[in-house]
Amino acid sequence: MLSPPPLVLALALLAPVAPLFGQGTAAAQEHAEKALQFAQTGDLKSAETELRKAVELSPGDPALLTSLGGILGMEGNLQQANIYLAKAVKLNPQDPASRRNLAANQWQLGQLKEAHENLDRLVRANPQDKIALFLLGMVSERQKDYRRSTALLESVPEVMERQPDGWIALASSYYHTNRREDARKTLRRLVGGGNARIAFLGGQAAMDAQDYQTAEALFASARSTASDPAAVEFQIAMAQYRDGRAAQSEKTLLEAIQAKHANSDAYVLLCKVLVDQGAGIRALRFAAQAVQAFPDAYDAVSMKGSLEMKLRYYSEAVASYEKAVKLKPESADAKRDLASAHWRAGMRERAVLAFEQAMRQFPRDAMTYQVYGTLLVEDATPEARSRAAGLFERAIALDNSSAESRYQLANIEMEDGQPERALPHLASAIKLDPQDSRFHFALSRVYRRLGHSSEADKEMEIYQKLKGAQRPEAGGDSARGTQP
Repeated sequence: MLSPPPLVLALALLAPVAPLFGQGTAAAQEHAEKALQFAQTGDLKSAETELRKAVELSPGDPALLTSLGGILGMEGNLQQANIYLAKAVKLNPQDPASRRNLAANQWQLGQLKEAHENLDRLVRANPQDKIALFLLGMVSERQKDYRRSTALLESVPEVMERQPDGWIALASSYYHTNRREDARKTLRRLVGGGNARIAFLGGQAAMDAQDYQTAEALFASARSTASDPAAVEFQIAMAQYRDGRAAQSEKTLLEAIQAKHANSDAYVLLCKVLVDQGAGIRALRFAAQAVQAFPDAYDAVSMKGSLEMKLRYYSEAVASYEKAVKLKPESADAKRDLASAHWRAGMRERAVLAFEQAMRQFPRDAMTYQVYGTLLVEDATPEARSRAAGLFERAIALDNSSAESRYQLANIEMEDGQPERALPHLASAIKLDPQDSRFHFALSRVYRRLGHSSEADKEMEIYQKLKGAQRPEAGGDSARGTQP
């Protein structure tokens, strides 16, 4: 689903200002003519000023109201534009120009139902209204009616040639109707067009469809003219990473950093690439660089804290997450991560207090209950296990897709000597996440405890296959004492 491009109201054009008659209309016409001259030279602000004067003199003239609404829309003042366009349509419901402008404006505001109704009315009245057909195709794409969007946009090639945003919407509709090659051909026409915004939007459409090589080509074509080269380099690297080309993604990111064309997102992505390779220490060094370069970037600070936790630099992680909480105090993730860091750093009282506060502040955040319960289980006392079990049950009640909470709850049942109660929890966990080797190992133990040897052997075999395919840990290149 694509966001509407700016200045789409230029499609509908300003309604011609017809000669006006009656008291005060000559003066209004003079202001309107001046507005038209300003609009033709691109001076929209002056055009707006003149049209406001004209409307003040003739407030009931729909042509003037349409023109003012059109100018306001072209300036991006959509809410005010809607007021004048709606008045124009009410005064002259048969005028296609005012209704077309109103529909275009409604589309930009996300008022899709209203836009659709106005455009349908225009098309019924005039099936050859190409601008209305085009806009209806764009609205249909946003409403996820991809087959209708395809038919409408294909029917107006002459409008599409002037509005490259239409090609992006058409490609999106092709992707969603399993016409991937047509989508690629449509997007390729945008490569090398010299319009960085259009190429970037086309790349995003391809990314959404998981067509990563097409996305990369489009993003790369925006390099020479992009106003934000850092955003372009990040998207190129992301397309490569999602396409399974981690080494190429790493190269792109390193080159961007060297050229000072890297934003905080690029650093975070590089850290992820390095973590996947087991290069935790290198990842942490780049995370530290990111925080130094972008001290207010929450994701970079959070990534640094995450790596410090994985590498067991717990005191440093506390400091990172304290900063993350300051940057984003409304984040349940930040509060939970800080509480976990306190726990790992041996600050148990502070950790418990932080978890209890987080649960009060975010009572419906299932992950907070799950993480707190997982840490409590480590105490290995009956009281801690009982408290943890209650937390896991609460997490499952809040998020029925929580496989980890089911796994942890099953472990508690096993520790309490109740394998028959652990069995359904593990069966549900595996159904939710069949690739987690731990779940199969635990289920093998349960089956063996219940005397089901063949099922236990089968689960152990699955466990061994999955375990052999696991990625290396983030800290694979680290050793305590080699902290950067």
